Amino acid sequence: MRGSEGRQPEFEQPNWTADTVINARQVHLSGSRGSPAQELPPPADGPGFRTSLARLLLRKLTSTLHEMYWLDDALVDLSVTVEDVDGRPVTRRRRPWSPRRGDHAIRPLSDVLARPETDLILLQGEAGAGKSVALRQHARSLLEQIAEGRDTTAPLPFYVNLRELRVGPDEINTALLRQYILEQTSPHGSADVAAYFAHYFMDDLRHQRVTLLLDSFDEVPAVYGSATIDEAVSPYVQTVIELVGGGGRCVVAAREYKGPRAAGWSRLQLLGLSSRQQEDFLLRLRLDTSHLALVRPLLTDPRRGFTTVLRNPLHLRLLASYVQARNALPDRPSRLFAEYAALRLREALPTPGARAGSAEPSAALRGQLEGFLAGFAFRLTATGEGLSVPERRFRDEVVEAAGGETASAEAMIHALYRSRILCTSEAQPSAYGRRQVFFGHRRVLEYFASRYVTERSSAVPPGELATNRQWRETAVAVLQDGSPDVARPLVEALCEQLARERARAEAAGFEWSSEAVHCLELLTTAYQGRTEWPRGAVQPLVEELVATAWDKGSISDRKFALDCLPLLPEPSRQAYIDRAFEGDSNWIRRTALRDCATLSVLTPEVQASIRRLLISRLGEPPSSAETHALDVDLQRLRTEDDLVALRRLLDRIPRLMLWSFGIGTVLASLVTVTEGWWILQLAMAMCLAPGTFWIFQSTRPLSYGHGTGLPHRILDEILSEEWETRELLGFLTWWTACLTVPGTLTAVRAISDGRISDGLPAGVCSLALAEALLWGPSVLYTVHRGGHSRKLDAKGLLLVVPRVLALADHPARAAVRALVRKFSWRAATATLLVMGLVAGSIGGASLLISFLLRLTGPVQLPQWLSTALPIALPASLTLWGLWRLCRYIVSTVTRLARANRRRRRLNQAVEQGSVGGTAFLSALFSLEGADEAADYVLRVRTARPGSQLGLDRATLRLCIASLQGRTPEGGPGIPAEDLARLTDWKEPTRLLDELGRLDEELRPR
Repeated sequence: MRGSEGRQPEFEQPNWTADTVINARQVHLSGSRGSPAQELPPPADGPGFRTSLARLLLRKLTSTLHEMYWLDDALVDLSVTVEDVDGRPVTRRRRPWSPRRGDHAIRPLSDVLARPETDLILLQGEAGAGKSVALRQHARSLLEQIAEGRDTTAPLPFYVNLRELRVGPDEINTALLRQYILEQTSPHGSADVAAYFAHYFMDDLRHQRVTLLLDSFDEVPAVYGSATIDEAVSPYVQTVIELVGGGGRCVVAAREYKGPRAAGWSRLQLLGLSSRQQEDFLLRLRLDTSHLALVRPLLTDPRRGFTTVLRNPLHLRLLASYVQARNALPDRPSRLFAEYAALRLREALPTPGARAGSAEPSAALRGQLEGFLAGFAFRLTATGEGLSVPERRFRDEVVEAAGGETASAEAMIHALYRSRILCTSEAQPSAYGRRQVFFGHRRVLEYFASRYVTERSSAVPPGELATNRQWRETAVAVLQDGSPDVARPLVEALCEQLARERARAEAAGFEWSSEAVHCLELLTTAYQGRTEWPRGAVQPLVEELVATAWDKGSISDRKFALDCLPLLPEPSRQAYIDRAFEGDSNWIRRTALRDCATLSVLTPEVQASIRRLLISRLGEPPSSAETHALDVDLQRLRTEDDLVALRRLLDRIPRLMLWSFGIGTVLASLVTVTEGWWILQLAMAMCLAPGTFWIFQSTRPLSYGHGTGLPHRILDEILSEEWETRELLGFLTWWTACLTVPGTLTAVRAISDGRISDGLPAGVCSLALAEALLWGPSVLYTVHRGGHSRKLDAKGLLLVVPRVLALADHPARAAVRALVRKFSWRAATATLLVMGLVAGSIGGASLLISFLLRLTGPVQLPQWLSTALPIALPASLTLWGLWRLCRYIVSTVTRLARANRRRRRLNQAVEQGSVGGTAFLSALFSLEGADEAADYVLRVRTARPGSQLGLDRATLRLCIASLQGRTPEGGPGIPAEDLARLTDWKEPTRLLDELGRLDEELRPR
């Protein structure tokens, strides 16, 4: 630690005012504003100082938690799982021996914050998902460790809410942000804290002795009231990056809408609670078994309209309070907030006998308070100047609402503060002029604002409510819970906007406008997970726009079209899910799978499509990163089956097929010892099992067709036509039956003659032959038909072949029934002839080999050959091993040299293209392949946001259209030969995905 212990720091200075700290190194006292005081000496930055500072921060944080009524221990201690979307940045080098993690992972949020792998973290989630609670809990845990002396070397957390950062995007800089952090950390004016910030804060931040926790980024007044989100957000993001520097650690929490797009940051996406987490949380909230049984239908039945919102901890907490108070269920989600407000106001108002002269509070007084809260929330939203106001202005509004009666106004203010629906940023009376008043939770503010708009249809015109991003949350609440008189005009205004988008798309090339994106995001947010909503007016327009985007748009347009899945009718939704899963784009597949989690119900058809996707990916080269990401998306889906376990089971089947091939080869080598033709027959069958498995795996509708892996590339050269799943399964079954007949007859005849030692091996080999050929296809067919992963345990996998054969609708049975119904001697003769030919294909070959071995008998080798064999065999093996080693060394050196040249070329392109503008495309065209170009785009996009690259979006979309095969003509700055070069690159799927992501970042918000 720097410095010495010295004197104990004095943190409490109640006479501090706004002008005490002017900047990082000049401190002015309240009594002498004009003359700067001398620079404060450095504080004693030892363990004692850190402990005292931690105690101060802990007291401030505890008082903040006390003001937020619902943030009790049950919710503060909630463990939230997160999705690490961007994963480890490409700039951080990985040790060669360390396992490669995917770019997705599901981990407890507390673990990610306690042991982060990156320095800059963006925490995102919907309202009430637990972002602020998680940051406060993390700060509280670290502060308690330091304050109690358990770990004085732990990083000192500074939790700062950005709601009152009233500095415009053209004014923000690191000095102002640091001053704001100081004011939020020490609102009472501690000279030691000011000296710490002046001398040590930046150094501690850069060396990770301090962790910044910046909450409510989307509530910064300039960001909240902005119409162009990216222009308002970017300066604040850049200021945070400059403040933290190259080694500091910072966590920024924000909603995804109006949140930052931070390139190179690890983005943590809070996931909804699973069914098990929901019930565990309700039990922690002291909900008894009868109440738990009462609320369970709301958690599972999407027709009630609660399944989506109750995956949110805040709504679940309010539901528990509602059920405990009323012993009944709410009819819609807004009732939860209405009950919360009524409960808090009833407890805040005086009760009879509480003090002399107190009167029983009437319903009229509560109604007056609720009416004021609705108007106050509406005005906060309408002004766009931030979500807090000075206390003096708040008091003036209360006096006006009370009709000028001071006594009534004071009673109302006292009740509102006691209810904790409203909170203040400063609890000291001396700072009355600077205190800010705000709602304790933004979701409560949105409830009261939407209530105001719902009750007053003329408050906001429907057109403004539909298009003005400032009213987005209010519009969502109106669509969900508003009366028909208010919701209907809003829906009509949204439909008019979508109709204009349709007309524009028909007149010109398709590209989603920012207005259409806003309207569709608003509708999706309002109606996802709901079964009842105005489909008749919305669905036809959305369906036409999605169809146009899919046929004429770029890959980023298709991606956003998939985000509209909850708004499509069932047949169209299913068709687009299948088209997305069937395509080559991994980005589009993951988007479709992730959007399936937003559907109110996963229909059997959608679940079958997801199973087809899992089976189809067996034909593609395995990737640990993609597998990790797939598991994250599968865990979002609420199904009865464990899809992650099912995916792991399917991934093991190719390895088992490889073992089957190896065992078959070993058995074939034993034929010379045993001279058993059935062993040779079994060996040949096991060698053929992998081939039949991959052919069956590529059939439809079992999967989405041929894959890109090595087995499929080999099969594509051999086979020219595709098989249907049931047709091939029936053929394999009858083929296997024909192969097992000779061995079965031999076993029966030998056992009847008393030769058990001869008959038993033949029978076992016949059964093993059937198991080897039919096991893999039977497992895939069981999964395709909806087989549960729990039933496919060791016993289930062992018995999967007889269980599939016992199915009433097995294709082999269907073939027999069809043969019986349409029996003819000609067909029977042809069938027997085919069966004989098939049986002789392997059985005849094995019998011939066995006959030749018996005919030749033992071979006597010459003396010289018998002497040379023991020497020649090890020598040949040694030479073969040396030859393979030399080949491996040469290939490794060649591969490393090629990779080194590729790395240099890629680094040079990244350095050139990071400048942006035309240099980006020039560097892109200088590369030698699509895979190399995809890595280049990824590195540039991760290092700098797309909005800062200065790219012409129309030019970028020309490149995407060329890769999609739409053969556009050359555009500005792109010669036609460069566009033609893009089409010559093989397998451009990854490059197309990366350019699509970049195009999405360039879309204005």
